[in-house]
Amino acid sequence: MKKITLIGFGSIGKKYLKTSAKTDGILINKIIKKREIKLKRRNLSFFKDFNKIGKTSDAFIVASPVESHFEYAKKIIRKKKPFIIEKPLVANIEELNHLRDLCKNYNKPVFVNHTDLYNPAFAAFLHELKSIGRYQKIDISFGKNQKRIMRKNFLSLPSFDWLPHPIALAIKLAGSPKKIYIIKNKIFIKNKHISQNCLIRLHCKNKIVNIKFSNSYLNPKRRIEIQGSKAQLIYDGYKKHNLTRKNNKSFPKKIYYAKIEPLKNLLKLFYFSIKHKSNKNDLKFAYRVMKVLFKIDNDMKKKLGIHL
Repeated sequence: MKKITLIGFGSIGKKYLKTSAKTDGILINKIIKKREIKLKRRNLSFFKDFNKIGKTSDAFIVASPVESHFEYAKKIIRKKKPFIIEKPLVANIEELNHLRDLCKNYNKPVFVNHTDLYNPAFAAFLHELKSIGRYQKIDISFGKNQKRIMRKNFLSLPSFDWLPHPIALAIKLAGSPKKIYIIKNKIFIKNKHISQNCLIRLHCKNKIVNIKFSNSYLNPKRRIEIQGSKAQLIYDGYKKHNLTRKNNKSFPKKIYYAKIEPLKNLLKLFYFSIKHKSNKNDLKFAYRVMKVLFKIDNDMKKKLGIHL
């Protein structure tokens, strides 16, 4: 059993605690949260200060607000412990470059939670791509009705939190983009809530990727569509059956794959990496994702003429 310290206990931190209870080999036994928490559970201790947790943790999960990610990551690296860190990886380009330098020779497992990459449906999607023929365009739609509240200590566009997911998918499918275009970006602010609708076009080596994002969709979207010369392939992260293949002259066909919750799959892989002393490290890939995210975020702010 690997004892894990969870940093942050917002909605995402609570998901980690709930999912860990259903995952063999993982025990979250300590939680770091600045505010006091009233939660009675056996074998669970709460701390406000990272420096007071002691030396009994086998690994860490960083699920705190993004502006604290870098400082916590530095402390964990000093302890030479494995860790999972939520996206976005860090808050600014300086932290990104510093973290890359710190981890150049880091030989402990590091996972960045780009959720869909841990969904078995996406692994099946990659496998099925070989059978749909030639294609040049990839359409990705992401978002749900979730108004972003403006925070005083870290102000950003809603896309900054959401776009790491579709950018990670785009890079997996088409490689890092050569050019990035902001086709549309509309912002609405009401009662300190920010709504955003945008369309981003990534020109990769041999493919064009269109990313649509909104945090005001009536129905949540986590969808990839690719029309090949032989068939169409659709991945939908919010549907019960996530993967569909449609031949050009036939009805849609469901693609079957191992059903496991992406977060549980991430925790299982994390456990096996610790157990077998793997040096799996997502940070190089996450660095590529964040470079694209910062470019998009900076371009959006310049076009809007605002400084967040």
